[in-house]
Amino acid sequence: MDNLGKFGEEVASKYLKTKGYKIRERNYRTSLGEIDIIGEYKSEIIFVEVKTRSSEQFGLLEEAVNLSKQKKMIKNALGYLTRYHLGKSNTRFDVILISISDHRKVNSIKHIKNAFNLDFSSQKGLV
Repeated sequence: MDNLGKFGEEVASKYLKTKGYKIRERNYRTSLGEIDIIGEYKSEIIFVEVKTRSSEQFGLLEEAVNLSKQKKMIKNALGYLTRYHLGKSNTRFDVILISISDHRKVNSIKHIKNAFNLDFSSQKGLV
């Protein structure tokens, strides 16, 4: 993981904690890929993808979690739920978009709750 991504995940973790989330895991990795943050809020297990950018040179933050990434994240999340016997848990997929300046100053944090769900057959993207 690059330093920008690591920095963004640290910012996102702190942000979630201030909102009352418990962080269960960070950088949960399997052969299918990685889930940046797995959190818990009230009675839900939250799978969070964090995207951090210092410019829009590579596109808008909202465009960074495409359908392919969503499918991988969902498969990874299902594996996590099975592994820890959490199959009956309420789940949610969130995306946290972090915009920073060149000097690592956080310009904005956008938390998109329920950014996508397990029924991705009708997904058109985040926004």
